[in-house]
Amino acid sequence: MGKGGKVADVPGATPRKQLIKTESEIPGAKRIKMRYGPYKVPNMNSKGITGEAGSLWNYPDTNVPKPCAECTIINQFAGLEYPDGTNANIDTGMWLHHMVHLTIGPGRWDPTCYGSRSLPHIDVNASPTNSERYFSSGNERTHIRLDEAGVQGTKAGYHLKSSDRYAFIVDLMNMNMVDKTVYMTMTYDVIDGPLPSGWKDVRVVWFDAAQCGLSDVSPYKQAGKFTIPTRAWTPNFEGDIIGVGAHVHDGGASVAISSSATKTACDCKVNYAESSEYIFKKEMRMGEGANYAEKHISSVTACYNGALQTRKLEKSQSWKLGCNYDYDTYPGNKGDTGKQESVMCIALMYVAVPNGAGAPARAAAGGRG
Repeated sequence: MGKGGKVADVPGATPRKQLIKTESEIPGAKRIKMRYGPYKVPNMNSKGITGEAGSLWNYPDTNVPKPCAECTIINQFAGLEYPDGTNANIDTGMWLHHMVHLTIGPGRWDPTCYGSRSLPHIDVNASPTNSERYFSSGNERTHIRLDEAGVQGTKAGYHLKSSDRYAFIVDLMNMNMVDKTVYMTMTYDVIDGPLPSGWKDVRVVWFDAAQCGLSDVSPYKQAGKFTIPTRAWTPNFEGDIIGVGAHVHDGGASVAISSSATKTACDCKVNYAESSEYIFKKEMRMGEGANYAEKHISSVTACYNGALQTRKLEKSQSWKLGCNYDYDTYPGNKGDTGKQESVMCIALMYVAVPNGAGAPARAAAGGRG
């Protein structure tokens, strides 16, 4: 069995916390880059508990420093780096396959798993009644931009309180024939201190085809086109929708988030190999990696503000997620059996709510989505 996980800091590694120039125009905003781990990822000769080679699978990390004691997050994105700070991506055989970012603390709750048993929360010794999944990333490394409306239009952010703590679920892949040690990075644009005067807080809705599970589902077909649906979700709170982002695996073509109010609320397009770092080098094709796609997902478009067809989240609505896969156009990743590996169908919706808005008295009917 391949073993990996969190290991000691690598001597000479670049600093764990870095203050860098922000792109945000919001007054008082600053950009903080945090380097987490480091994580040792087994090589392609090693198989984990799922039978997948070269994988650090759903590793729980509950010792995750916050970027601040108290602040409001207005932008966030993930990355993967080698100890010296250079980028780790497909072209060097490394892959930020999937990560889940949870906030745990008083007043935290997870809208789509509230009242249900939830494996991702259990994985980090928490529950949907005291924690929430608020951010996720795959190797597309999507930026969450809560300040997309600019200086005049931005009036909400994710308020991180002094009583909160962080936890990760980390899933990394190594397509090399030797073990690799990497740092997962998280870059935050923050405004220090309490939620700015007149601003709303942000609550996150996590849509998932394997809701309250670990997100992996079997592909419906081994070739051609198919759609992965989710169960309908009835909102258990209300607010103003700021934006929606999505995550799928290789083979994914688009993601549609729909509401009973306007049918398609957001349509996210999946893009491949937009730069050379997302192309798997042929000379690296060894072991199980010989069945992996050459061109990998490099970005997934998101919807913000005016691009959203539904701007209000209301309890009278019904919401669904559908992920469209097309293996003929975008080859997926096959294991050593020659069959397509498990896939995902996830979307996160960021909703502005009044500061201090509490959890519902009990889970809404049909609350899982």
